Amino acid sequence: LVPELVDTEEKRIKEFYAKRGLSLTERVTASRPIPQTDPAKETVEGQFPPEDGRTWFHTDDIKISLSLEPLDSSDPATQPMPMKYIRCSMKVKVAHLAKFIQQKAALSDDLELSCNKKSLDSDLTIENIWLDTWKVKEAPMRLFYKKKQ
Repeated sequence: LVPELVDTEEKRIKEFYAKRGLSLTERVTASRPIPQTDPAKETVEGQFPPEDGRTWFHTDDIKISLSLEPLDSSDPATQPMPMKYIRCSMKVKVAHLAKFIQQKAALSDDLELSCNKKSLDSDLTIENIWLDTWKVKEAPMRLFYKKKQ
């Protein structure tokens, strides 16, 4: 798509290594070396040791507590789930939660979720809902589900 892109990139790489006195076969793979330690000695109680002695990595993904309840508890088509509270990522979509509830509550019908009496679109993320409707309220965020009509 871009003319001579590969050629110019190869030229830039060669200039970079030549300027630093390195050969192209000695490419640096990491900005800092990974210490080789015995993973069995470095474990903390309750944590699993890293498989290859490398450091632990975590994501900056924010977790949120949710309360999932049927909108009408007297309706036999929407029975309560065995667990009312869950903790999930803010990136989870409403469609994923609906499938999760469907599986856990053993429901065969499609579900519609709502928050603050507003029906939620299946493409919304929990983060969008939290920012739009729940930001100033107490945790857990309460979501209600009912059979889709």
